[in-house]
Amino acid sequence: MIKFAANLSLLFTEFPFEDRFNAARDAGFEAVEFSFPQGISAVTVAKYLHRNGLQQVLATVPLRPDSKGLAALAGQTREFKNDFLRGLDYAIAGNSQLLHVLSGIVDNASYETSCRKFEENMSWAIEEAGRYKIKLVIEAINQVSVADYFIRSLPDAIRWTERLDGLGLILDIYHASMEQLDPMDCTARYLDQADHFQIAGFPGRHEPNVGSLNARTILDFLSAHSYQGWVGCEYKPIGVTADGMGWLDCYRGD
Repeated sequence: MIKFAANLSLLFTEFPFEDRFNAARDAGFEAVEFSFPQGISAVTVAKYLHRNGLQQVLATVPLRPDSKGLAALAGQTREFKNDFLRGLDYAIAGNSQLLHVLSGIVDNASYETSCRKFEENMSWAIEEAGRYKIKLVIEAINQVSVADYFIRSLPDAIRWTERLDGLGLILDIYHASMEQLDPMDCTARYLDQADHFQIAGFPGRHEPNVGSLNARTILDFLSAHSYQGWVGCEYKPIGVTADGMGWLDCYRGD
């Protein structure tokens, strides 16, 4: 059976953040993921999780205003380490085994320097997270949505996970589709390397059954290949979140 996690940064936004945990539980989810929760302590987040019997499967290093991360930015090492350690505290408190690190926006002229900085920063961060048995993961954010994001493509993300021992992959089918890659081909090719899987409809990033994405084929493939990780529902509901969840019915037990 496929294990689904609700992304509380995008789902149930009709509720205040603290009430989304309860809404996810009531909708049948056993796990959640979310971006860094501004203004809420790690201890409080852990209480929300415990109170609702939920598991946090993916945490995220905090982002500064107008930033997409600092891991690859020269001259920002101190800031990167400070932000990373804050994110690590939240992952530890929430008992999340995965921590997403965003790398930042880098123009082509700075790319070579940024590659060296990314390797340096991530090598340090992998060691720090490893003390708590937490694995760092990256993803390719498509260049249409975020031009000049350091990890330019899904193959680029794969190369980094192969280069840096202990670095894992988020396989996000929406971003792959936005790169004009075939989502089914990407799933078949890279599933064995994925530590986490995220899904959304294409091109609108709505429910997976809305748009041109063949979500059923992809999810059936995951089921047939006994994928052991979680599938993050990282999409923007067209309306009230619970009203659009019928697509999940055939993949969850009674």
